[in-house]
Amino acid sequence: MKKYFIFLLVLLTVVTTSKAQKSRYNQGLKVPPPVCYASGKVEKSFVPPPDEFLLKSGAEAKSDIIITYSLFPQNARVAFEYAVSIWESIIESDMPIRMKADWRTMNNNVLGSCGPETYYSDFKDAPAEDRYYPVAIAEKISKTELNGTSRMDIEATFNKNIDWYFGTDGNTPDSLYDFVTVVLHEIGHGLGFTGFFFIDDNLGAYGFFEMGNATSFDMLVEKNIGKRLVDTSFYQNTSVELKQALESSVLYAHSPVAMTNNNGQRPRLYAPIKFDDGSSIYHLNDATYPHGNENSLMTHAIGKGEAIHDPGPLTRGIMEDIGWKNLIVQFTQPKDIEEIKPINFEVLIKSDYELDTSSLYLIYSDDAFEVQADTLLLAVSDKPNSFTAQLIPEAGTENIHYYVEVTDSMNRVKRLPNYAPRDLYSIRIGPDNEKPVISHSPIPYFLLIGEPLLISVNADDNLGIDTVYVEYSINDVAQQPFGLKYDSVTIYSGIFDTDIGNLHDRDEISYRIVAKDSSAAQNIAQFPADSIFSFRIEEIYEPVISYVNDFDQPTSDFIISDFDIYTEDDFENGALHSPHPYPSPDEDNKEFNFSTLLKRPVIITESGYLTFDEVVLVEPGEPLSYFGSEDFWDYVILEGSKDFGKTWKKLFNGYDSGDNDVWHQNYNANIVDQISQATGNSEWFVNRTIYFNHAQNFNTGDTILIQFRLYSDPYAHGWGWAIDNLRIQQPVSAKISKLSPGNVLVYPNPFNDIIQIRFFVKQPVSEIRVDIFNMFGQKLHTLQKQNVVGKITEEIDLGRFGTGMYMVRVSENGQLVLSKKLIKY
Repeated sequence: MKKYFIFLLVLLTVVTTSKAQKSRYNQGLKVPPPVCYASGKVEKSFVPPPDEFLLKSGAEAKSDIIITYSLFPQNARVAFEYAVSIWESIIESDMPIRMKADWRTMNNNVLGSCGPETYYSDFKDAPAEDRYYPVAIAEKISKTELNGTSRMDIEATFNKNIDWYFGTDGNTPDSLYDFVTVVLHEIGHGLGFTGFFFIDDNLGAYGFFEMGNATSFDMLVEKNIGKRLVDTSFYQNTSVELKQALESSVLYAHSPVAMTNNNGQRPRLYAPIKFDDGSSIYHLNDATYPHGNENSLMTHAIGKGEAIHDPGPLTRGIMEDIGWKNLIVQFTQPKDIEEIKPINFEVLIKSDYELDTSSLYLIYSDDAFEVQADTLLLAVSDKPNSFTAQLIPEAGTENIHYYVEVTDSMNRVKRLPNYAPRDLYSIRIGPDNEKPVISHSPIPYFLLIGEPLLISVNADDNLGIDTVYVEYSINDVAQQPFGLKYDSVTIYSGIFDTDIGNLHDRDEISYRIVAKDSSAAQNIAQFPADSIFSFRIEEIYEPVISYVNDFDQPTSDFIISDFDIYTEDDFENGALHSPHPYPSPDEDNKEFNFSTLLKRPVIITESGYLTFDEVVLVEPGEPLSYFGSEDFWDYVILEGSKDFGKTWKKLFNGYDSGDNDVWHQNYNANIVDQISQATGNSEWFVNRTIYFNHAQNFNTGDTILIQFRLYSDPYAHGWGWAIDNLRIQQPVSAKISKLSPGNVLVYPNPFNDIIQIRFFVKQPVSEIRVDIFNMFGQKLHTLQKQNVVGKITEEIDLGRFGTGMYMVRVSENGQLVLSKKLIKY
């Protein structure tokens, strides 16, 4: 069942926990799937499979749907594969479609449930901006496995307690439900017959975490009078009006392909007067397409004896219009001009259907469409998929506004910009005083490994770029500027014009970027405008077998750009610190990475390892999330490289504050506007040991660089990461304690009569001792625990003692672990 009200609360309120704090971004979206109900009625009928399936005569399938079964009986699998093969004869994709199918107990009247594993927007060649597509469609269009090979594209569950008919002949008894039909239905949802509409608190809405999101299916939904539900000029998102529309009983899918195949009639959607989570909107209307109708597969309920082995022309048309067949238009806008001259337009059009070449237009106006508009027909050029037009502005024209409109043989219309004529492109004619716009990710450091020092810049201008060059100095000595060459679109790149053989460890290079446009005025921009970038030259030292650093003194062994070495407040000595607090991008589809690199390569010995103490206060993921899952947010990670930092592989899975209960509790103790206010201290240090062969990325004898990296995704964040007492393949003279200060939580402080001491012991400890002293050093209480492992909480009553300062000391096998002052009031 879709329970979208949870997400509406996220949209409408400020959430101050570490959970569900952010808009989703490049990892995609995940929403509850639709369900298919058992009608309980006998609706004996049979719609046979489509002709291309029956007549395929061994021809290759148009797609490959790979099933991962969970607890499925063999007879169910045969019927399942039959249904899959029907969809494979219809859906076209070069990318494998991975589907998980669970055989589970569900509610009595539920036959199954299925949906896309996730959704993506703004991927390569996406037909429209800011529109979410089910992952299988996004992968087909982008020709990329966006979910990788380990994640599913479709997830489905089928009710094992239903009386199923597993035959494939459509001769389903009156007492059974046809399994092939339900599998076809559910796969239809998984392939995209679903979306983001929901109702909560008498408000209709669509979106997921960020208002305004809609799927390619949602974009088709309209009232009987032709008003699209995502058109905010008719229906504001999160409104009573939208709720009324969602429960109007007169909603349709404006699917040009389905309409062309249906005498111009729109498919009618299931929109009962009471919104039905899991069924409303994302099914065809049962009364319009009753059992036996060729379009009845995607209605919201299926009856006993009902066998529908063809999605039907309306469903197939809708599927094509949500992205399975596309009309993709790509266009680079011409630059502004300073004087009247011909303006050339080139449009690339890729269509799965034949284009209507009489309806490919450039529509323009010199008065912003206030009074008049003119049309130029786009003509076929000698380049593949390319169409061109030339516009000669009339004398005195200062501005031209325009958009592109193309139509295919199925009456599908595509415009650029997407929401033209509300949004328009423009060309300005006249003298230009605009400076170029420059963007660039500053160089953090440069490793002296014999390779050239590269720089890449993004530079753009409304009229066009003439020159991009770099001014720089080495150790405050000015050098000869050097130019950057044009690469593609707005990218310029080059190599610092200096002999790297003359550079040395800790040399400093300062630089700025200058761009000049091609206008008569030769407008110039500098970046940064009022300062300079700088970075250090870093030499990689000779490899070592062992390494030790307590970080009590500054060192050149580490690249200090994001991290730094110093004694932080509430710490007893020096440590290697990330930024405190570390920032987040605060913008969708962006991320930050903060890293530091040990400049001494390590030769891995047999059973090689590294150990260090750490405090990790970074945003924890959702409960049951894991490194690599989409709801595992910020993390820290150790990585190794065998090619001087060109590629990095993990030494150990990334982790966050959820890795330790003390970190986790303190991170969540005080969150304001999604930012944890907790600050680290030396009492929260926990020791970690990582073996180099743990992740099976490195072997004995490999020589690797080691990197500490903190990853920050949009919005929520915290204090960061501190690292101390790094020891790599170095024997330890003293016995190593299994407990660290961060494995012990003493609270509350201040306290009244009772204190709680909580231990988090991952490895068995033979003895833990707790001693309580007063301010004069007199021992007041002793607690001893033998053979301790796991999470244990002990309560100590100090009510018989007076107010004042006390000291608690925790020891493991006689070795001090934690000493902490407490205040009794």
